[in-house]
Amino acid sequence: MKRKVAAVLEPNASRWKALAEGLKKAGLKVTAAREPTALTNEQLVVLGTSAKSPSRVAREVREAAPGALVLAAQSKGFKAPFADAVLPVPISPNDLKVRLAEWERRESEVPLNVPRAGDGILDPITNFYTFNHFKEVLFIEVKRARRYGFPLALASIGFDGQDQYGPQVRAQLMGGLSLAMRRSLRDTDYPVQYSEDRVLLLMPHTDLAGSLIVARRICERVSKATLQVGDQVVQPTISVGVAAGDPGRNLSFSDLVKHAQDGLEQAMAAGGNRVEFRDAASGIETSSDGIPAIPPVALPSPV
Repeated sequence: MKRKVAAVLEPNASRWKALAEGLKKAGLKVTAAREPTALTNEQLVVLGTSAKSPSRVAREVREAAPGALVLAAQSKGFKAPFADAVLPVPISPNDLKVRLAEWERRESEVPLNVPRAGDGILDPITNFYTFNHFKEVLFIEVKRARRYGFPLALASIGFDGQDQYGPQVRAQLMGGLSLAMRRSLRDTDYPVQYSEDRVLLLMPHTDLAGSLIVARRICERVSKATLQVGDQVVQPTISVGVAAGDPGRNLSFSDLVKHAQDGLEQAMAAGGNRVEFRDAASGIETSSDGIPAIPPVALPSPV
């Protein structure tokens, strides 16, 4: 479904205006509806941060507009079980455009037939965002973090010993990594296919401690997985390099990538199956402890 008409249910006038302007910059028409009973033909409804009883309001929205996508505007926390997804505020129009396109693709249930190196939104094997499409959003998120003083983290992820595998096995491994990552992420995190053997994970509003929890969880999921290749059982492991930018620190996207790549190389050189990190003060440090216990899962072949 193409979503072109939106409503903002926000009682605070200044916040309503800010949300409406963000939606308009993303190409949406915003109606005057401020209550669920006033909804008519809106395909997207944003619940503002000042909305009282958001769970009740969300139910009323679904009754009034069953086909509408319900987004919860949030500046922190990023948990809204009553909504279809979270909309980070301040709104990043480019981010919202990408997410709208992704929701439309999922609803259409039409296979995405694009080349692997592709110019499309998603890599057809891993379902990660393609870097060519998403690099502008990545740059904007870094600028937004600097401007508003948000923490921001970036992880670089790669399989250990990839040279021993052929192209088909590597593709299967990446498909399994996609599954392991998506079970560990929020809907505000951005997994991006940076190259054939590297994945970048951008984590807005996330400090070093939070990003290490995510990285360790992904690392542990993969290390407890298996992949059947003919008569051979492969037990893959990954290395992860994490870079975190302190709020207000003047880091660029290229800085974060370099620091994360340095951490990844350090992790691989130390034997793999580990997380290395770098923050503003301490440089690269080992971070292999405190990994939560997660049940094993078999890596499926990509569809």
